Amino acid sequence: MALSVLRFGTGLRAVQGAVRRVCLPVTTAATRDPAVGAPTTQPLLLCPAEALPQPFAGAAVRLYSKGIPEQGRAKVDNESDSDSDSDDEGPKRQRGESEFWRRKMRTLHGLLDLNKDGVISYDDYKLLADRFVDLGHLTPQDTQDFHKSIKEMWEEQWGSLDPYNLVTTEQYLTEMQHMMNDKSLKKKAHRFLPFLFKAVDKDKSGEISVEEFKIFFKCLGLTEQDATNAFNVIDVNTDGRLSCKEFVKLGRDFFVTEDARRPSKMFWGPLVP
Repeated sequence: MALSVLRFGTGLRAVQGAVRRVCLPVTTAATRDPAVGAPTTQPLLLCPAEALPQPFAGAAVRLYSKGIPEQGRAKVDNESDSDSDSDDEGPKRQRGESEFWRRKMRTLHGLLDLNKDGVISYDDYKLLADRFVDLGHLTPQDTQDFHKSIKEMWEEQWGSLDPYNLVTTEQYLTEMQHMMNDKSLKKKAHRFLPFLFKAVDKDKSGEISVEEFKIFFKCLGLTEQDATNAFNVIDVNTDGRLSCKEFVKLGRDFFVTEDARRPSKMFWGPLVP
């Protein structure tokens, strides 16, 4: 049903009777009375256009487009389109289609596949989390929150915790691409990373050195040389330390950027071919 918004003024007195019978008041709009120069308040009505006698329906549409102040119009529009996103206006290229980004996701799938059987399960997630917990640097509360984060992340992405709910490489690529193009999911891509940082920050200094980064890579099943090579790339300010903020940013960038020049490409080790 086409809807029009009417604002009553002096010029519409002739149609007030007909309009009031079919319209509902929804809000008010402030206008300026030219006779006194003072603001006045006039009602806004929501009307089914087909219910208005002709030619009043056409006049209603013209009044909506010209007569309502921009602020009032936006208020009405937002009530019916409140979840629109200006960033999504117009056609955009689907993210996550570059071969470089897909290489990164295949690399991560391979790291999560602890037993190297070609698929990952919730058990793989738990076992990897336990490797970090077993380092003994997380507090009991951090450990509890870390396990909760891992569980929620699996359920949101893959559903059932059943050990037979197995994710192939292609399934992983498809879901991660979906994450790349969903703002709410994209914001959650890094939520487990602070726990990894705390787990390898063995001296609790709030920074990790290359030696502590080697612990991180050991938990991932990578070598110390891999860790040294990666650290030399991602330590962009060459101070020999990574803060938690730097660590999380690099880890998140790995998921969400398709720029092959970013140092974050080395965050999870050497990329697969």
